[in-house]
Amino acid sequence: MKAYSRFNPFSILRSQRGVALLIALMAMTLMTFIAVEVSYDTSVDYVVASQQVNRIRAYYAAKSGVELSLLRIMLYKQVMAQVGDSLGENKSMLDPIWNFPFMWPPTAAGTDDLMETDKDAMKAAVGEALMKAQYATTISAESGRLDINDLGSEIKSFREAIMAQVLKIFQAEVQNNDAFRRRHAGVRFEELVNNIADYIDEDQESLNGGDERAPYRDLEDKDIVMPPNRGLRTVDELHQVAGMTDEFYAILAPRITVFGSKGINLNYAGREMIKALDINMTDEAVGKIMARRDDPNLGGPYKDDKDFFAYAQPLGVNVKAIEDSKIPLLFDMEYNFRIVSTGISGNVKREITAITYDFPNLKTRLAEMLDKEEPDKGPAGEDKKTDPQDTGKPAGDDKKPVETKAKIEATKARPTVVYWEEN
Repeated sequence: MKAYSRFNPFSILRSQRGVALLIALMAMTLMTFIAVEVSYDTSVDYVVASQQVNRIRAYYAAKSGVELSLLRIMLYKQVMAQVGDSLGENKSMLDPIWNFPFMWPPTAAGTDDLMETDKDAMKAAVGEALMKAQYATTISAESGRLDINDLGSEIKSFREAIMAQVLKIFQAEVQNNDAFRRRHAGVRFEELVNNIADYIDEDQESLNGGDERAPYRDLEDKDIVMPPNRGLRTVDELHQVAGMTDEFYAILAPRITVFGSKGINLNYAGREMIKALDINMTDEAVGKIMARRDDPNLGGPYKDDKDFFAYAQPLGVNVKAIEDSKIPLLFDMEYNFRIVSTGISGNVKREITAITYDFPNLKTRLAEMLDKEEPDKGPAGEDKKTDPQDTGKPAGDDKKPVETKAKIEATKARPTVVYWEEN
């Protein structure tokens, strides 16, 4: 007799419990993955947005530092125009108006001498400030560098002096850097300096001989005219000069500018520029020269070339070689400035570099240089008429010549910015 089992409907449900559990686990895994992915994307978007906000904050903080620096430069020139003559040799006491580093918010360093009320006022001002970022600014003198564009000067003696000084920069590196001398033993730096001058001057004849366009004939773009026969617009443009390498550029860059003051102001020149005046000058001598000008107790800034030579000669500096080079040495106030402002927000840093140029006062300086170049020439290059007695004075002029110095021009306008770079 055949046996039949009794049908149990709950057995089907029990057999599908494992499938339902598996589906539930898969659903939970999928939901967890989606939640994690959404959370991750949200976090990334938040970080990106936060970084973008920090970049904007850092940029405007750096820009604020530049604007404040421009105000300081303008105030310096206004004060110098008003009281500079009365200060005489003590004009340098006004330099802190522009050369003192500034940062926001102020740090606790250097505030020990402040009264508690002043410290509380400083903290209150920082707390009320709307700027949620920091910035630090420095202002340096641009005339402490050699103007490379003077290689194209119309004044022959000045042009030759600048060429000799640029060549000295490389000669000093060869003499003081053994590794550099070994790597570039066969390099003729005179030809490189001539290439820079050919890049700037207006003619097509190379100072090395032949056509100055010859080193650029391998350029792929034939529509580019090289050399352009104009002044460099930025120092970086030196990379385009025939024979210029990154290493040679790195040597020149700290010592040169394209916004100079028609000479080197030794009261603001850096260590590299001072040492380049005499290739045999020691680091010790450079240090003492800089220490003297920066310390009023040691004598302060140099008054003129005689004052500088009198101090430098006992240090072993070849004063005669510097005099023979005819390089214009300046010791007066500063006209052109380099501003470097760094803004920080969170972990983001932005930097702005700006250079100001004083056209009115530098125009006057250039006119004085032209007068010194041709003292016996009239406005049109004609000889001045002299007395029949050949006294060397203009006819009818019996008065003793009076040396005049152009008055410093200062305006209420914003300083002219000729260079602006953002990083």
